[in-house]
Amino acid sequence: MKRSLFATILIFIAFAISAQVRIDTPEQVLPTNADDDQMPDAMLDWNAVTGALNYQVQMSGDDNFSSLVIDSITDLTSVRTMHMEFGKEYFWRVRANDMSGGTSFWAPTWSFTTFSQITLDKPNDEDDEQEPDVNLKWKNRISNVVITGVEHFDVEIDTEDSFSSPEFAEFSTNGTTYIQAMDQLLFGTIYYWHARARHATDESDWGVVRTFETLDIFDLKKPNDGSSDNDLNVQLRWDDVSGIKKFDYQVDDDPDFGSPNTSTTDTFRIPAEELKFGTTYYWRVRGRHDFDTTMWADAWSLTTAAAVELDEPENETDSTSLKPQLTWSQIEGVSSYEVSYATNEDFADGFTDFVDADDDTNPFYNIIYDLDAGTMYYWRVRACIINDTSSYSEVFTFTTMPVEGINDYYFQSAGINIFPNPARTEVNVQLDITETANIEFTVIDLVGQTMISKNLNFSAGMNSKKIDLSNLSNGIYLLKMKKGNSIYTNKLIINN
Repeated sequence: MKRSLFATILIFIAFAISAQVRIDTPEQVLPTNADDDQMPDAMLDWNAVTGALNYQVQMSGDDNFSSLVIDSITDLTSVRTMHMEFGKEYFWRVRANDMSGGTSFWAPTWSFTTFSQITLDKPNDEDDEQEPDVNLKWKNRISNVVITGVEHFDVEIDTEDSFSSPEFAEFSTNGTTYIQAMDQLLFGTIYYWHARARHATDESDWGVVRTFETLDIFDLKKPNDGSSDNDLNVQLRWDDVSGIKKFDYQVDDDPDFGSPNTSTTDTFRIPAEELKFGTTYYWRVRGRHDFDTTMWADAWSLTTAAAVELDEPENETDSTSLKPQLTWSQIEGVSSYEVSYATNEDFADGFTDFVDADDDTNPFYNIIYDLDAGTMYYWRVRACIINDTSSYSEVFTFTTMPVEGINDYYFQSAGINIFPNPARTEVNVQLDITETANIEFTVIDLVGQTMISKNLNFSAGMNSKKIDLSNLSNGIYLLKMKKGNSIYTNKLIINN
């Protein structure tokens, strides 16, 4: 009897032990316990269990799981949440089920908290000089994790921190857009703004309020303040301010702008108009859009060119061609140049002609009739517009080549011009002829040694050839040009 009872007890114990063998409990992975700043669509993740048929996962707003948000059976090892409330603590647990209907123990209850507000990015708090179409940006991450589970972002902006003034405005973007472009904000105004995240069932707290101030004045750029010798159509430039639709600019010879010339443009640079020679002007700019206007920028001054500067032939040049080309510096924005030359310094009985101005071409004047050989000439130039003329340039002189330097009428009538002389590393040979010609060109030193020898091909009309002198030392040379029996010689000075 005792043996039978003992066997019965052993069988009962074995059965009890067998009934208590359970499948392993899953190990939770994410979100980690007590983690915060989780997304409203956080993924609940755990490790797989050997022999598990599926898993039961529960999530609740309380740690006793009395009000379940999720109670799901899945054969996966994760569950995606959806539309969780912002800034709320949630609790979750998971257990495994096997094929025989057995169940593991519940994994330990873990908690996590969803993020409560987003963080603003740009402009920085209390930034100033912001353009009227400033972009409001907020960060796309919470604690270095990209924001997900958000369907919209809301933005509010106002000139008062109560967000209740007549200037109040609100905007919404989709859940993957982290920027709101503003348009035509008032100038010189402090703005307050904040933003929040939102989905179908909840919205986050508003983020920390930031402020920024829009610009009310901007800087002029070119020409530099106090600059001189400016062209009459000098380009006026200022800061390129985004969000401004029109710029008003004023130019006046009165620093108090008592009678300004006022114009409007939609660009940040414009050529000046109606300026006169040798005059100091003051200019300023302001911007505007449909709702507001900036202050005038601090005025700058500029002075226009008073006279041109002569170039070639250089002053006191000897042995100039009988038909020289006269060149001078350009003043842009003029209509013509008046050119005068004479054999006396008061220009009595001299010759005067006009040359149309072209801003894209360096100005020049070709004397087409032979000047007197071996004669000193005076020349000057001034610029002209419809209602003003510049001062005359400084008077330059040049002396034409003597008759003995030309052995034949061919070169005498050709209008030879050799410049510059003295030369440095190169010399220009200019020749005006009526037909194509091949001319032998040589440069000879004072002991009679030929230093340069080449044939120059000239076509009919005005020709110009550059001769490289960089291999010659400083000194005096004889320049010689020959066509058949016709010879032209001239002294050439090299002074590097």
